[in-house]
Amino acid sequence: MKTCVLIGCLVVGSLLQAQGLTTADYSKKEICIPMRDGVKLFTTIYAPKNTSQDYPVLMIRTCYSVAPYGPDTIPEQLMHNPDLVASGYIFVKQDVRGRWMSEGEFENTKPPYSWEDESRTDEVTDSYDTYDWLVENLENFNGNIGQYGNSYLGFTALVASVTGHSNLKAVLAMAPVTNFYFEDFNRYGLYGMNYMPVMDVFGVQKTAPTDTSWYNVMNKDFVLNAKKKIMVDYYDYFLQSRALSQTDHLINPSNFFWKNIKNHPNYDAYRQKRDWIQYLSKSQCPTMVVGGWNDEQNLYGIVKSFRKMIKDAPDSQAKLVLGPWSHGHPKRRDSLYYLGDIFYGYNLAEIYQKEIEYTYFEYHLKGRGESPDFRAHVFDTGKKQWTDFNEDPFVDSDEHITFYLRADGSLSNQPGKSNQKYLSDPDHPVPFIEDDHFHVMAPKHYMTDDQRFASKRQDVLTFVTDPLEEDMTVRGVIQALLQFSTDHEDADLYVKLIDVLPMGRLPQPTDKEDVKMNGFQHLVRAGYIRGRYRNSFEKPEPFTPHEKTEVNVPVLEVCHTFKKGHSVMIQVQSSMFPLFDLNPQKYIDNIYDAGDEDFEPALHTIYGDSKIVLPIVH
Repeated sequence: MKTCVLIGCLVVGSLLQAQGLTTADYSKKEICIPMRDGVKLFTTIYAPKNTSQDYPVLMIRTCYSVAPYGPDTIPEQLMHNPDLVASGYIFVKQDVRGRWMSEGEFENTKPPYSWEDESRTDEVTDSYDTYDWLVENLENFNGNIGQYGNSYLGFTALVASVTGHSNLKAVLAMAPVTNFYFEDFNRYGLYGMNYMPVMDVFGVQKTAPTDTSWYNVMNKDFVLNAKKKIMVDYYDYFLQSRALSQTDHLINPSNFFWKNIKNHPNYDAYRQKRDWIQYLSKSQCPTMVVGGWNDEQNLYGIVKSFRKMIKDAPDSQAKLVLGPWSHGHPKRRDSLYYLGDIFYGYNLAEIYQKEIEYTYFEYHLKGRGESPDFRAHVFDTGKKQWTDFNEDPFVDSDEHITFYLRADGSLSNQPGKSNQKYLSDPDHPVPFIEDDHFHVMAPKHYMTDDQRFASKRQDVLTFVTDPLEEDMTVRGVIQALLQFSTDHEDADLYVKLIDVLPMGRLPQPTDKEDVKMNGFQHLVRAGYIRGRYRNSFEKPEPFTPHEKTEVNVPVLEVCHTFKKGHSVMIQVQSSMFPLFDLNPQKYIDNIYDAGDEDFEPALHTIYGDSKIVLPIVH
């Protein structure tokens, strides 16, 4: 394990052997590449005009369009990393099957059907057939292919890693989509209402290849003035449509994706087949997973995909880069990186792009320099510094600290004998952010927001330690084991891990103007579960009213040092609205069928032997 203190300068070295190319030095071709079943996928190729040498391919496969279309149109940016553009690559961009200018039908996170039936096609076969075409037809090509991408493009990059194609030499999957039951649209049985405005993007089939959007995110009745971007109040609007059965008017009637979500509320065989983590045991080329601790969409896939490959796919030579970023932010080049009110450092994404991303592709695709010499490059969001590991950094720690949630509001190493009750009222749910702005999808800053607004609510139970006498580094998986009962048959449970800054903290030069940072309750991680799934995501079951039962609330990995003088805070609540839908608390077999009349207030109890187990490292 190596630790490197964050500094504000760039150390690039002699590896940056760029030719100095810009977009003006590239020419463009548009090709329709035939797949094995005859479906043609629209593909754009940007190649250096200098044909005196051969170049490797860097490619993306996207559901979001390879625009601009037209053989004479060149984008302002060929990819997010200008140093790779300057070095010289053949950039290949492809609309996946069923999207934009490509033929066929689209299916979200399509399973590898061809593994069971060789006559079928999927993203694996489409990727393989595309590589074959490039090998046979590209000019000035050195034979090496690398694939990269963020979010859904991160998913198609992970798909590439299991193709086994001999010309695919490196994959970089940034914030990859892996399992829609535990990230993005659904989370541990909850539905992400913040995704409601964009459902049509992912679930409406087009009728023919098109370079124009066939869906419209901004035509819903939550838009008061699209031109001036005037929206309704986010919280109030969705409170009027709190029952998911009342939201169909926001979604195109033909939306197949929305229908599938409603028809498969449990983690059934349909859902399990679309878990791409399981398929990564077949990853067969060097694969680097990149993302951020504050990714509001795909943190689940970032960590789980890396851990699966390092355990079961040695040929992947899996690597991980985990910064403090939110979704897609490693692609940016901010000189100062903030998320919300929290400052994390200088030039973080630029240093990553130059020292890691650039060297990774230069080594694997051009044979230059050396590959980054870590297994995992991980940012501590409390210390604000990087540490390199030569193994999985999140294996179960040998040391833990256990905090019990006591009725007096303290976190103690001894269980309490009394309990706390709170009323979960669907008419007055806990907001997930303090502001009232409308957000198409979740605002990135909520992952680090100040929780003082929540700790003042009676339906949020707050537990806190005394100020720490020394630094405490938490790295790994947190266990949130709640002893719980309710007077109803269903409940949602949220557990938040919070770093409380000292009240005596003095202002710092990097503090945002007019933000009170002393006493700031910095959200580090939120875990959640729909209570009916406490024993099985496949087979939900109601609570027995007034019966005490343990609920293990899933909390994803963290790497955070609580500094001396700071306090550890835990908050427990039963809504984060409208980030996620509300639980009626009356048990309904399929919650997507619940009506407004089914929502009832419920009295919940948290017992004093509830505990939080933190993995501690030194």
